[in-house]
Amino acid sequence: HIAEHNDTDVAAVGNWETGRNLPKTENLLKTAAFLRVDPVALGKGEVVFLDDADNVADAEIVTDAAPLPGGPMDIELLGAAVGGDDGDFTFNGEVAGYVQRPPGIAHLRKVFALHVLSDSMVPRYEPGEMLYCGGRDAVPGDHVVIEMFPEENERNGKAFIKKLVKRTAAELVVEQYNPPKSLTFNRYAIKHVWRVIPLKELLGY
Repeated sequence: HIAEHNDTDVAAVGNWETGRNLPKTENLLKTAAFLRVDPVALGKGEVVFLDDADNVADAEIVTDAAPLPGGPMDIELLGAAVGGDDGDFTFNGEVAGYVQRPPGIAHLRKVFALHVLSDSMVPRYEPGEMLYCGGRDAVPGDHVVIEMFPEENERNGKAFIKKLVKRTAAELVVEQYNPPKSLTFNRYAIKHVWRVIPLKELLGY
């Protein structure tokens, strides 16, 4: 009867019953309607009978699960170019596009995103990974994006992704993972320091 109601073959229903495979969402809802049980509970492996059979006939056929709530596509993805031997990358001064705002930073202003281009922070950040930067000022222990003032004959200053170790009036001490080493920057040569927002904060934890 279930096979006839769902317009599927008996063998397919037999596979559902024996657990060899699972029905698609559409077939799960049709089966729930036929048996007069709660489709949400059935999807979890539970059987909850519906007292009001009239509601069953109105069950919607849903083909895809609802997406997770996401924010607007209003975060600037800043363009960057691969740096030389002594820089992770350089900002090219352009906006490459816009990316979605994660729920944890729904109301945070002055946030931007960028793609990791170097392997100096592997395994923490892989090349191609997208980072969100901004929010509160960075403190030791935070990962940071550092942009230097351009040197002579340079249009854009070098930029780095590192872990902040220490900050004094005259210098910034950071570390990288690949290869492991410590670096010191002159504070007066630094144009900007942005904090990399951790994943758990982006998700609102």
